[in-house]
Amino acid sequence: MAGEGAAGARDAGGGDRGWDEEAEADLFVGWLRTTTRPWLVVLDDVDDPAELAGIWPVGDHGTSVVTTRRRDASVIRPSARIIRVGMFTPEEAAGCLRARLSAAPGPSSSPASDSITGPQDDTGVESLAEALGCFPLALSQAAAFVIDTGLSLAQYRRLLDDQQETLADLFPSSSPADEHGGTVSSTFRPALERAETLAHPGTVRAALELVAMLAPGGIPEVVLHTGAARRWIGKEQDRPRERDVLLALRALHRLSLVTHDSERGPATVEAHALVQRAARETVPAGDRPALAAAAADALEEVWASREIRPDLAAALYRNVEALRLTAGDLFREGRMHPVLRRTGPHLTGLGRAAAARDTCSELLVRARARLGEGHRDVLFLRSQVAQAVGDRGNATAAHAELTAIRSEAERNLGAADPDTLSVRLHEARFLMESGAVGEASEAFTTLAADAARALGPGAALTLDARGYAAMCRGLAGDAVAARDAYAAVAEDLERERGLGDPATLGALTDLGRWIGEAGDPDAAVEMHLKAVDALCTAAGPLHHDTLVARHNLAYWRGLAGSPEQAVEEFAAAAHDAERALGADHPTTLTCRVNLAFWSGLTGRPADAVTELAGLQPLIDRILGADHPRALRTRQQSAELQDRAGDRAGARTRLTTLLADMTRVQGAEHPRTREVAELLKHWGSLAGS
Repeated sequence: MAGEGAAGARDAGGGDRGWDEEAEADLFVGWLRTTTRPWLVVLDDVDDPAELAGIWPVGDHGTSVVTTRRRDASVIRPSARIIRVGMFTPEEAAGCLRARLSAAPGPSSSPASDSITGPQDDTGVESLAEALGCFPLALSQAAAFVIDTGLSLAQYRRLLDDQQETLADLFPSSSPADEHGGTVSSTFRPALERAETLAHPGTVRAALELVAMLAPGGIPEVVLHTGAARRWIGKEQDRPRERDVLLALRALHRLSLVTHDSERGPATVEAHALVQRAARETVPAGDRPALAAAAADALEEVWASREIRPDLAAALYRNVEALRLTAGDLFREGRMHPVLRRTGPHLTGLGRAAAARDTCSELLVRARARLGEGHRDVLFLRSQVAQAVGDRGNATAAHAELTAIRSEAERNLGAADPDTLSVRLHEARFLMESGAVGEASEAFTTLAADAARALGPGAALTLDARGYAAMCRGLAGDAVAARDAYAAVAEDLERERGLGDPATLGALTDLGRWIGEAGDPDAAVEMHLKAVDALCTAAGPLHHDTLVARHNLAYWRGLAGSPEQAVEEFAAAAHDAERALGADHPTTLTCRVNLAFWSGLTGRPADAVTELAGLQPLIDRILGADHPRALRTRQQSAELQDRAGDRAGARTRLTTLLADMTRVQGAEHPRTREVAELLKHWGSLAGS
């Protein structure tokens, strides 16, 4: 049609006068503006929108379609309708891959052959589509490659997961995509070269290198504006500026190498995993350790700041995990990078003790090999693993291991070292959870004084020790003393850190508990309402700490005489916990257990016993049969069984439970004493 239009334009202008290409284009555009014939012009893969200046096809009777990776202002025109073409959906990607592979001839060997041309495992197809990021060109090339080579999907996936394999080897030009002349590698290079012309020399490539080390699904932009990031991005400049970082990110965005989103909440930068891999391949081997260190330093710089919201902490954790994969090793200059120390406590704070144990155990293997047994980072990781063991229910083993670690820390680091004091805190915590409340109280009180001298009275560890000392007073039977001590801790925390700080809010939740234990459940409800409102503002209603506080509010609501409202609040918390944390998360299970228990207290206890019987195996499997939650669920089941009229069966169940509690927690643990007193009470009722 273009030739016909140009010919018509030449006829209108007086015939062929030796027009050059530019003149022909002008004539053609003029004809499009004036012709009454319907027309369609498709400009495919426009690399530089500036080349369309003055010749953009417009006219009352036609339509122009322009395809481009560019996102410049010259493309995003008021008169244009923008249709963003992104990646396939997971379903579309799997369907594309499946359809392409199904067109291959069948295997010459048995149907059970592992050949790609054999019957495809849907799980393998979907997994490969996900690994390729649902990128249409990559899907087409991958299918062509496995058909050409006869590899199975599993074999190709292993190659893809091997970071030593290059994209040129995984997507070779000898196995081209359907009806597409480029390859995954060849489409990346010109886009990067074009982007480099849009910002200060060297900054675009360096910014993409840094992005390539981090999480494809979202990098907080603040990370890329840290001093560490600016030093890397502006390494060819004397004084790298934040503005240079922004210009580099926008240049990458304009060429669709990254997506820079500053409109939805905190600004983020996203990049496709294959673009990241292509960018990493351009980094000389000698520069990669420095690049990994710059990325780690940037993450640590943000995470070390006090004002950090939970959603930002979650994003930083995802980026640290991505960096662990891309960097390979973050042990430099005789130490583990400080940002790796944040992963275990972050997971623990979310109630994910098993994940914390596994992550720290993996790091511990590397730390021992690189740093030696007595190094402070090795002692720190050992402490994290021991804490996770205790958090999963084995308080006695955790205490024994932490006692050994504390002795080594005092010998290698010194008694006043912060790492040593931290080990002491958790050693005393698991001593308390093992039932030795009196000894733990003395340990916490001594530690609080030592930490105040070494770190200051407002230090987090000092205040934590004071809080645990207060808890010990309550567990020993003095709820009023616990309440008053927690009130003092909460006041100091609010003064030092503000009401929105997680530690302050945690102290308010604990204070609410001991206000209730001291005999004022209505005031406990009010305190928990304050904590929940503040947590919803600071962290959101679905954050782990907020969900725990909502659970505790429902608990005290029931004890304050509103069991029906408590059931409603337990149900809402259980639903939200499952949505936010997953059905198998300990907090979700706790909410479900207490929803069943309080539902039984408000009527139909036999149904509640059945519900708890269904939850018990799940709790035992996930948390362990000796975990406090598992033991408490058995106690609640026995109490409901008694309410349902089967006191004899309840006494038998509680007698067995008392033996297990004594073995696990000790005879003096508050819950053990509670069960013993309940059995004694039931026995006296039977005698009377």
